[in-house]
Amino acid sequence: MISLLVAMATFALVTSISPGPVNILATVTSANYGYIRTIPHITGATFGFVSILFLLGFGLSQFMTEIPYLAKGMTYIGGGFLLYLAYKVTTQESTIKSKGSVESNAAPSLLQGMMCQWLNPKAWIVSLAGISVFYTGQNTGLEVLLLFCGIFFVVCYLSISVWALLGITISSMIDTPKQFRLFNLSMGLLLGITVLYTFFISS
Repeated sequence: MISLLVAMATFALVTSISPGPVNILATVTSANYGYIRTIPHITGATFGFVSILFLLGFGLSQFMTEIPYLAKGMTYIGGGFLLYLAYKVTTQESTIKSKGSVESNAAPSLLQGMMCQWLNPKAWIVSLAGISVFYTGQNTGLEVLLLFCGIFFVVCYLSISVWALLGITISSMIDTPKQFRLFNLSMGLLLGITVLYTFFISS
């Protein structure tokens, strides 16, 4: 049992901490709005991922296997949405007027954080891989699925928070609107690249 827990936690950490659309958005949001206003995005993204994981383990993965074009269609629809977000990040004006002064633009909400996962091809790929490795649904009790979801909830929340704290660190080193525009441009392009890479690995 201990070895299973370690394996699940390791898988969750490696897949959650790696660069991806949700983590990049957490960094951008935290850099522009601060960590507190990034919490809804972190919480929503965590719930969103765990809900995907649970539904796939509960039987959705078999349904998707029987309809192969469904997964591919979801990948392109979700990827298109994330590319739109990349464009919005790239063209976003700085929310920082001066050091310590933040405009009252709306940071991502909890629901938007959930949608970022539900429309994130990487989340579906990782969840499908995790379910196939740790939970087959055959000779495996539901408690194993719930345990896997619980581990992923904790690890995912902490991993996205690490990226948000990176945003705080970056914002402490740049303090002019021009620098923030350059940062947003760089992160938007990085987000776009990660989405295109997801298209490549899922094709």
